[in-house]
Amino acid sequence: MEIFKQFSDDAGISKIMPVSGDALQKLTEWMPAKSWRLRIFEPGTFLDWHPAEGKLLSIVLSGEFEIGTSDGKTFRCKPGMMRIVTDTGKGHTARVIGKDPCLLLMVDVTS
Repeated sequence: MEIFKQFSDDAGISKIMPVSGDALQKLTEWMPAKSWRLRIFEPGTFLDWHPAEGKLLSIVLSGEFEIGTSDGKTFRCKPGMMRIVTDTGKGHTARVIGKDPCLLLMVDVTS
């Protein structure tokens, strides 16, 4: 499983980086969650610029999608990948790629 953090820098620019070291170790500890939901996005779905709705864990269960960050990069999300999403600046775009729907498990871990 690959784990990434998606965040905004001090200028509000969204970025994605791998989680490793101490940050990865911290994820092995129990943490509270407020709520969760499944999101299903059909092939061809495009979500224009939007920020995170608090602090979310987003886990791809099936399908694939691509995140566009405001630093100009794109990032492909595949089944088994998890993102810790906190980008509250300009945010990001999302687009389902391929012919299959994308199923995400989203967990609100806002404290």
